[in-house]
This record gives sequence, C-alpha cells and structure tokens, in this order.
Amino acid sequence: MDEPRGSSPLTLNRFARFYAPLAATSLLLTLTNPLLTSALSRNVNPAIALAGFGVAFSLCGVLYSPLLVGQTVAATRLLSGRPFGPIQSFWLRIGALLSLLTLAIGVTRVGDWVLGGVIGVSGDIFDEARLAIALLAPVPLLTAARAVHQGRLVAGHRTNPIAFATGARTAVLAAVAAVLTLSAAGGAWVGAAAFTLGLLVETVLVACTRTGVDGPVHPVAAEEGTPGVSDDRLLRFSTPLMVNTLLWWSTPLLINSVLARSPFPAEAIAAFVVVEAVAWFLTSPVGQFQHVGVALVDCKRNHRAVQGWTLALATGVALVIGLISTPPVRRVVLGAVFGLDPGLLADIGAALPFAVAYPWLYGHRQYYQGLFTRCGRSDAVGWGAALRVLTVLGVAVAGLGPFGDSGATLGVVAAGAGLVVEGVLLERVARTQIMTVLPESGPARGEVQIDEGVTG
Repeated sequence: MDEPRGSSPLTLNRFARFYAPLAATSLLLTLTNPLLTSALSRNVNPAIALAGFGVAFSLCGVLYSPLLVGQTVAATRLLSGRPFGPIQSFWLRIGALLSLLTLAIGVTRVGDWVLGGVIGVSGDIFDEARLAIALLAPVPLLTAARAVHQGRLVAGHRTNPIAFATGARTAVLAAVAAVLTLSAAGGAWVGAAAFTLGLLVETVLVACTRTGVDGPVHPVAAEEGTPGVSDDRLLRFSTPLMVNTLLWWSTPLLINSVLARSPFPAEAIAAFVVVEAVAWFLTSPVGQFQHVGVALVDCKRNHRAVQGWTLALATGVALVIGLISTPPVRRVVLGAVFGLDPGLLADIGAALPFAVAYPWLYGHRQYYQGLFTRCGRSDAVGWGAALRVLTVLGVAVAGLGPFGDSGATLGVVAAGAGLVVEGVLLERVARTQIMTVLPESGPARGEVQIDEGVTG
C-alpha cells in the first residue's frame, strides 16, 4: 500500500503496510539468481556455465554496486527538500561511465588483465565470463536510472510500484532464460542476456511511475541549482555509501577469485554460486531494512519498536532456512530446482546450514546502515564495510588449504564471519554516537528531522 507521509505514531500495521511491498521487491530481486542458476545448471557443461556466469556477474556487480545507493541517497535528499533533477543527472553520469568500463572489459584487452590476471580464471571459464560481461555492459546505466526513480518513489512512500516493476523484471528474465536455454546451445551468456533485458523492463516501469499527490511535503521537481556545488554535495554525502556497497558486492568476487585458485575451480565456484543464490533468496525478506531506518525511525521510541519487529521477521526467515537445510528437505528441493550431479549437490547442501545466521546478521546490518544514513553518519557505514571485506578475504585465504575442496562451505563461512565483525562495529557506533543524539519521541506532524551531516 502507498503510505501517506506523516509523523503519526509508528504501529505494527503501519510498519507492515510500508515494508511488505519492499520485502516482496527483495524476494523478487533475489529470485533472479536462483532462476538463472537453475537454467544454467541444465547446460551441457553446467559447472563451466555456472562458474563463468558467477565470475561475470560478481564482477559486474562490483562495477554497478556504487549506483545501488542512489535509491537511499535520492530518498534521503528528497525528504530533506532537495530537487530531483540534479540528483538524477549525477547518478546517470556515473552509470554511463561504469557501463563504458564494463564494455571495455568485455571487448578489449582490459578484460585479459582483469579476468585472467586479477581474478585468475582461464580456459573455458574465461571465455564464458568474457562474453557474459559484454552482454552485461548496459547494466550500470540501467541500475543508476532505476535507483534514483525507486528513491523518488520511496520518498513519496509509494512502494507498491517498485514491487510491481520488480515482479515484471523477474517474469521477463525467467521467460528469456527459458527460451534461450531451450533454443540455443546455452552458456553463461544466457544468464547475462536474460538479466539485462529484465532490468531494462524494470527500469522503464519505475521511471514512468509518477510520485503522486501523497509524495514528500517538499517539491521534487527538476529545479536547477548550481551544478558544480550540487554535484560536490552529493558526492561527499554519497561516497561512503558507494564505498560500502562496492565493498559488499566485492565479497562474492573476492571469494570467487580465491576459489579460482583451488584444486577444482569450476566445481568450487559453481557450488558457491548456487548456494549463494539460494541462501540470499531465502534471506531476502530482511534485505530492505535500510529503508525502514531512513523513512520510519525518527526517535528512540520508533527505534525500539522497529527493532522488535525486524528481529521477529529475521528469526522467522532463519527458521525457514534451517528447515530447508535439513538433509531430507534440501535433497528434494535442490534436486528439483538444479539439474546438477550428486557431487555438486552434496557440496551445496553441506554449506546451507551455515547460512542460517544470514537473516540476523544481514538484517542487523541493513537496518543500522539506513539509520546511520538518516542521521548523517554514512562514514561509519563505509568503515564497517571495509572491516568486513578484510575479514572475508582473510578467512577465505586462510581456509583455502584445509577447506579448498568445499568451496561453497568456505565461501559461506567467510561471508558470515565478515558480517559478524561488521555487525559488532555498527552496534558499537550506534550505541555511542547514534542513540545519544536520537530524540526520545518523534517531531511534531509536518516537521522533517533529518540531519544529513552535509551543509547547504
């Protein structure tokens, strides 16, 4: 339901009406990877196709990830009365540059150095990844456009159109992947083409959706300011958030790079790609908690209420993952969804129980990052992400020797360890620097209480 904006007391019903479409959006977004990996698992050589797509998609994710924060930044800036035009222009320019870089990796010698030298893949995996990267080149620009328009809708508390557009994207993606899998020889390029076309449909839909009369109390028209000054302010506010998201998306790429140096790289990367697709799809209902922190939490009273509700949701999600991780259930589910050999399915199944902690760790991270953004402490978000990535890399490298044959388990354990370390830092900063300045109760109706930490 589209939520009218105001400062009425935050109730469970209001929270549910605001968050349910966002949770549905997150589910539909993360359904992308299980759909694509399921299609790729039915290729003639599924391990090579999955490994090639996993490398290409994780690399593309690193390139477009800074643009994802455009949604949160746009919502925050619009809620504080900033015009929409400069925000949109800023993110589209960055998206265009990153799309050009993605294309260069896919079609020039830059790709030889990045894929072969830095990531460390070779042979068939290299060939599959390079073609997929070329087809993913439009993704950064499309992501930038989608993000700013989603932020515009979040600021207007219009979350239903976001969920609808994401559902359309998922339907298109599934249809394209199915058609290409049945009509072509297959390969990593199938996943890349399906993802790009699905994202194009989603972007067009959110861009064409009006904010409506119940949008923010401040205008979001494309007013003109001083371009240089506006860009500088946006860059200073957005950079820590972009670094944080970049580091988040670098996690699977780092793990894939480590697994590329294992005794059986194709099988290790393929198993990790599948288990991550399943684990993050199941975890996705908690994936939009940052918008709760940005849009609904303006005082300690609301913070305490939201903490209880989000913890209950995360616990329910963890129980679902725990159930699916039990041997009888996972054998049926994984066997039905993925057409892989028993050895790969066993590796994937062995890693799933370690993902039970994901909902608590990831939900905690997302909520506090939204709250920090609202309160102008985006720097703490960046520091937490840096610490997490260092932990992930250290655990993955240290575990490559003893656990190199169990690539999926090693990857999940490394990712979980990073989330634990990041969560400890975020909790400490929240208690010492956020809770001390957050008021006990919210502002009077009609007031806006957002300190961006940026003057002007």
